[in-house]
Amino acid sequence: MRHAAIRRSFVARAAASVAVLAIPLCSSATAMADTPPVPAATTTAFQVPVRFVAGCLLLTVLACDYPPPLSTVTPSATTGVSGVVTFAAERSATTSRYCIAVSVSWWNLTTGVAGTTALRLAERDRGGHTGPGDRCRYAPATVVTGSGTIVAVADVGAHPPVDGYQVLVHPGLGTFPVP
Repeated sequence: MRHAAIRRSFVARAAASVAVLAIPLCSSATAMADTPPVPAATTTAFQVPVRFVAGCLLLTVLACDYPPPLSTVTPSATTGVSGVVTFAAERSATTSRYCIAVSVSWWNLTTGVAGTTALRLAERDRGGHTGPGDRCRYAPATVVTGSGTIVAVADVGAHPPVDGYQVLVHPGLGTFPVP
């Protein structure tokens, strides 16, 4: 009889231990199932693109484009991570030989935080053949803006080409929400 009592108390204690361990494990699994999903990334093109004219000086007149073509760069903002924006830009097809860096100044209307970032030209692939659209590509820049409504203004870089000039026709403008 004593053997049966010991077995029963052992089985009862084992069952109680499993029940005690199962409650926290099951409740944490339930809490994990209720976590909110990560928001999907959203890309917003600036409502007004950057327009500029770039050309060469008289010293290189044989290689110049006359009249210099009007170039358009459309910046964009990608949001998804809370309080973080990745700015990028894409240049429209043009016959201009000049690739101009773009700067973006932003202001968070909700928090008052502001900043400026540069969209520099991406490195070209020296080994392979690049098409005309791949010549002037911009490297994206990620900034911490905080959550809220962002207003951004983009313009061409402050440094003109060594052998030329650049004239801003109008800056780019974009507004977008950041989660």
